[in-house]
Amino acid sequence: MIISEELKHSNIAEYILYMWQTEDLLRSLNFDISEIKTTIINKYKLDDKLKLSTENWYSGLIQMAELEGVKQKGHLQVITNIVNDLNDLHLWLLNNPSEIKYKQTYQIALPHIIAMEQKMKGTTANEIDICLHGLYALLLLNLQKKEILNDTKTALNTFKELISQLASKYHDRELHPEKYYE
Repeated sequence: MIISEELKHSNIAEYILYMWQTEDLLRSLNFDISEIKTTIINKYKLDDKLKLSTENWYSGLIQMAELEGVKQKGHLQVITNIVNDLNDLHLWLLNNPSEIKYKQTYQIALPHIIAMEQKMKGTTANEIDICLHGLYALLLLNLQKKEILNDTKTALNTFKELISQLASKYHDRELHPEKYYE
């Protein structure tokens, strides 16, 4: 909970990946709050108030997953909405004549986005979703200490650069909304 709040305000892309990882962690613990308390919450030295707040946060995620039917697979709607918001910003940036650097970065990533989209066979909503899923796959491969081919590293590095610039623009938009969507 603490990490998610920090990431939400500092790096929205890392927040999304963290929340997807949290969804997978909850699935691995069968959305069982007592397992979550034992496996996660009780591992940290938290005061009672923070422990209760953290437990309530996880309970809220469990309730959302149940209500939204994403206990087996998929993502919470609140996170999907952020991905879609990022994609809207992405499209706005591509149509903004002053965003030359962003457009150049996108052009470098585009062939890899198209290739990834073909591999994912329509399971993603948009180009930003594709990039984020690619980066999440990289995170999982790294956690599993699996070898990553050079071509894959090259493709994912283009995703990293694009998403990094987009996340920076997202936070700039949060601070200076008047500069966007004129």
